[in-house]
Amino acid sequence: MSLAGDGIDRVKSAADLVQIVGEHVRLRKSGSNFIGLCPFHSEKTPSFHVHAERQFFYCFGCHAKGDVIHFVEKIEGLTFADALRWLGERYGIPVGSRSPSSERKAGERRILLEIQARAGRYFRRELTGGAAPRAQRYLEDRGLTPEIQKRFGIGYAPGRSDRLLKELSAAHSLDQLRLSGLIQRNERDSSHYARFRGRVMFPIWNEAGKIVGFGGRALGEEQPKYLNSPETPLYNKSGVLYALNLARETIRRQGRAVLVEGYMDCIALHQAGVGNAVAVCGTSLTESQVRLLGRFTKKVVVNFDPDEAGDSATLRSLAVLSQGGFGVRVLALPDRLDPDAYIRRHGVAAYRELLERAPTDFEHLLARARDKHRLETIEGKVAAIEELLPYLARVSNRIEREEKTRRVAEYFRVEEDAVREELRKAAGGGRGKLELGRSRKPSLSPAERQLIKVILDLDREAGRIVDQLDRSKVHVGMESEVVFSAMVALYRKEGRVEAERLRESLPGDREQNWISEAVFEEGDQQQVDGCLKWLERRKVQREVARLQQQIEQADRAKDIELVASLDSKKVKLILSIAG
Repeated sequence: MSLAGDGIDRVKSAADLVQIVGEHVRLRKSGSNFIGLCPFHSEKTPSFHVHAERQFFYCFGCHAKGDVIHFVEKIEGLTFADALRWLGERYGIPVGSRSPSSERKAGERRILLEIQARAGRYFRRELTGGAAPRAQRYLEDRGLTPEIQKRFGIGYAPGRSDRLLKELSAAHSLDQLRLSGLIQRNERDSSHYARFRGRVMFPIWNEAGKIVGFGGRALGEEQPKYLNSPETPLYNKSGVLYALNLARETIRRQGRAVLVEGYMDCIALHQAGVGNAVAVCGTSLTESQVRLLGRFTKKVVVNFDPDEAGDSATLRSLAVLSQGGFGVRVLALPDRLDPDAYIRRHGVAAYRELLERAPTDFEHLLARARDKHRLETIEGKVAAIEELLPYLARVSNRIEREEKTRRVAEYFRVEEDAVREELRKAAGGGRGKLELGRSRKPSLSPAERQLIKVILDLDREAGRIVDQLDRSKVHVGMESEVVFSAMVALYRKEGRVEAERLRESLPGDREQNWISEAVFEEGDQQQVDGCLKWLERRKVQREVARLQQQIEQADRAKDIELVASLDSKKVKLILSIAG
C-alpha cells in the first residue's frame, strides 16, 4: 500500500494522542505532560508519559514510544497501514491512494479473508448440526465444553470432499479457492477437492482476529495427525501465534505470556482460566513470532511438551527469545505430561503453582545439563559445561555474563578461570568479542538531557548552542557523542533540530530512547551555560584520567622527564576547572 504523506500528516493533526491514550490508560496531568500506568507492560508505579504538545508518548520502563499511529498500532496489534486506516476512518480522513498493483493485492486479500470466514462458519455448522458425532465425542473426551468450542470457533470438515467446494464455489472462483489453500486440484483429471476431510477444524487467526488459515486434527489413524493450511497470501505459519487475538489483553494485563506447542494445550489453558496462553503450531518459534509477541510483553514462560522433540523446540525457542530481549522462564511439567494432560489430572491450581515457580531459562539449562550427563566423570562435566557455553556467549551484559559464568563454575565444582577460558574459545578465540557487552546500562546525565531538551525546544533558535558544541567538542568521547554529533549535523543541514528527525538519524534503540527521555525533561534556556560547563568539566576529567594512565606507564619505564612533562599538563588541566 502506498500511503500519501499528506494523509499521514492530516491524521496526525486531527487525532489527539491524549484522547486516544486516555481511552486505554488513566492519565493524570504532570506539569506540561500526562502520566499513567503503561498499557504495554505490567507496572505499579506510572512510567508512561504523553507529551501533549509534541503528540508523543514514551515509557521509561519498557521504552515503548511513538506518535498516535504507533500507539494504535501497538495497542490494537495492527500494522502501521492498518493503524493509519483505523485512525483515518475515525476522523473521516482519506489516508492515501493505492497503486493499481496495491489495489489488486488489497482486493485479493479481502476476498481471501471472506473465503476463510465462510469456511469457518461452514465447519462450525457441520460440527454443531448433529451430523458429526465422532468429532463431538472426540472433543468431549478431551474435556472441551461447548462454550470453549464456540469461543475458539472449533468445527468439523466432513469426509466428502465436494461439500465445502459447493459451499464456497457459489460465491468464489476456483482460482480464488485454490489460492485460499482450502481447495486443491487433482492433477490426474483436473477435478477439485477439499484439502481438509474428516478432521476436527481449528481456525487460525491473525492478531486482529481474522481467520487466515486452519489446522485439522485427524479423528482416526490418518496421517498426518495435524494438517495445517499451506502458505497463502494471508497465512504465513512462521508469522502467526495461535490465539494471540484472544490472549493479548490478558498478556498485557499480567505482563507475560505462556507459550505452548499446540492447539489443544492452548485451548485447555484458556478453558482453565489461563488466558495468556498462545501456541506455535507446526513450526519452530521464529524471529517474526517473537517480534509479534514483543508488541504485547517482554516476558514469557515456555511450556512445551516433555518429549525429545519438545525439549529441542524449547532450546531453539530460548535462543530466539533471548535474542529478542525477552525475560524467559521454563516450565517442565512433572511425569512428562503436557499442559492439557496435567490440568486434567491435577487441576489448574496445581498448574498455576508450578507456573509461578517456573525457573529462569538459565536455571533450567543448568538442571538440564546436570540431569543429562554423568557428573561424577570428567567427561560428563566437560559435556555438561560445553552445552551451556553457547548460552553464556549470547549474554551481552558483561556483569550478567560474569555472574552466570561464576554460577556455572560453582554448580559443577570446577575452576572459574577454566570455564571462562572455554567461553572465550566458544565466542571466537577470545579476541575481544565478549567485551561487546557493557558493565552498566548507559544513561544520560541530567545535564545532557537538559541540553538536548533545550535544543529541541528552541527549534530554529538553537544555533548558538549548536555552534558552542561544535567549537568546543565537549561531547567527544562521551556515551552521548553520537547524539550531539547528530544534532549538530541535523542543524547544519536543516536549520533546526526536530525530535522525530533526530530519532530517525540515530543508530539504535538506546540512543533513540535517550531522545524520548529528554523530551520529558524539565529544562529551560537559563540552564544551557551550566550544562555546557558541566560537559567541559567531564571532558577535562577524561583527559586527566588519560594523562594519569600515561604517567603510570612512564613511571614504570623509569622515564623521569616524561613523567614530569605529563604531570605538568595534568596540573594545568585540573587548575582550568578548579572552583
